[in-house]
Order: sequence, then C-alpha cells, then structure tokens
Amino acid sequence: MKVLFFGKLKEITKKSEMEIKGIKDLSELKSFLYKKFPEIEREIFFIAVNQKICDGDTDLKEEDEIAFLPPISGG
Repeated sequence: MKVLFFGKLKEITKKSEMEIKGIKDLSELKSFLYKKFPEIEREIFFIAVNQKICDGDTDLKEEDEIAFLPPISGG
C-alpha cells in the first residue's frame, strides 16, 4: 500500500511517501509507523484511506492509499 505524509509528518519521516506491505488495518499501520518514527506518536493528524477520512480501526488492502494529514486551519 502507498502511505503518504504531509506537513510536519513529512518532515519527521523525511519522506513524502513510502510503500508498505503486510499491514491488515489502521491500528497495525500506526503501530508500525510509531516504532519506525517515534516522533509521529506525539503529533496530531488525520488519516485518509483512499481520500476518505477514517477513524477507528479500518481494514486495509494492498492497493489502498493512506494519507497522514496534519490538522487544517483556515479563516
């Protein structure tokens, strides 16, 4: 699956995207990324799966695109 990083998360990972295989759900993906990039766990972010914001424990497929998005503010 393709994992995309934006904003501060892109700075932390030093990547705009990465390919990850063998992950079954969002919970497992977050655990994997927290181990690889511990600073991410302290950040506030949204997760979009195939361009839809998800919360909770969403199942993932190898062809999914997952985006880690910083909070957005506007005015």
